[in-house]
Amino acid sequence: MNFTIEEIKQFQKDIFIFDVHGHKDGLLPKIPRILSWKQIPKDIKLSDLSGTGVNGFVICALGDSNTFKIREVDNYKTVLLQIEEIKKKISGVDGIIATTAQQISKAILEKKSVFVLGIEGGDFLEYNIERLTAVFNKGIRVLSLVHYSKNSLGSINFGWMGKRISESEQTGLTQFGKDIVKKANELGILLDLAHADEKTILDVAGISNSPVICSHTGPRNLQNFPRYVSDKALKAISSTGGMVGMWAFNSKGAGVKDINNFIEYTKYIVNLIGIDHIGIGTDINGVPGNMKGYENLFDLCKVTYEFLCAGFTKNDMKKILGINFLKLFKKIAK
Repeated sequence: MNFTIEEIKQFQKDIFIFDVHGHKDGLLPKIPRILSWKQIPKDIKLSDLSGTGVNGFVICALGDSNTFKIREVDNYKTVLLQIEEIKKKISGVDGIIATTAQQISKAILEKKSVFVLGIEGGDFLEYNIERLTAVFNKGIRVLSLVHYSKNSLGSINFGWMGKRISESEQTGLTQFGKDIVKKANELGILLDLAHADEKTILDVAGISNSPVICSHTGPRNLQNFPRYVSDKALKAISSTGGMVGMWAFNSKGAGVKDINNFIEYTKYIVNLIGIDHIGIGTDINGVPGNMKGYENLFDLCKVTYEFLCAGFTKNDMKKILGINFLKLFKKIAK
């Protein structure tokens, strides 16, 4: 098939595009940016979003602030402050915070940017289940159980600054974690298993009554990168009715090297679990590097172009770029 970039841009304008994982601008500290300024992508401001062709994304506060702080802070209070900061930024661009799929559809009709509030890392819960209800009442609809630290919910296999976690520390979902999964299912909070180790992923998928996602990852069978997940875990996620967000990440040799490699990894997972379980999760404003040919969301049209040239249909791309998430969110949000 032959397409022009202009045709792809028009195609993207006519469809729903939603990234399943990202952050507000200004998340990454200034020092890493100074030290790695050539590699770290420029931030996407919320006011930039309409120019990318993307309707919106899951915008996450950090639930494990102490991973990145020299002095200890109150994780819960910090999360609440971040939620308010994010809401203020969304209000500043006349965006919509969606807590239901119907609100997403309304935002599309009104041609407004739309966001689903999330928290990356359940560290802030600290064995207090009422905090989950409290953040739900503030609009949170996505929770990543773990981020860069083992916490009261579960365990990880890849820590901050590339630290690999020993198998003895990969203990899986805790009893409190099980309680949180049940509570999240009751409330209508989508659980994100990105950053979790295999035991935690399989434990959650085994008990969740609702679909779960792994918002930004890739196939471990094609690359032994701890942030990728195994075939067994991919199948477990899809068995819940969930989905996997394909991640455009590349840094220090890990991740996908270019768009062709990205397509190869996507095809692998599609063949394993089906096109209806695939999305895009780029980790907007939270990633230290991306694959060659893709710097940030402004380059998404290049990715779509290459996917179509590689044999994916326009209907496939509609699903991957947003429809799969919208259908899933309908099942989650009450």
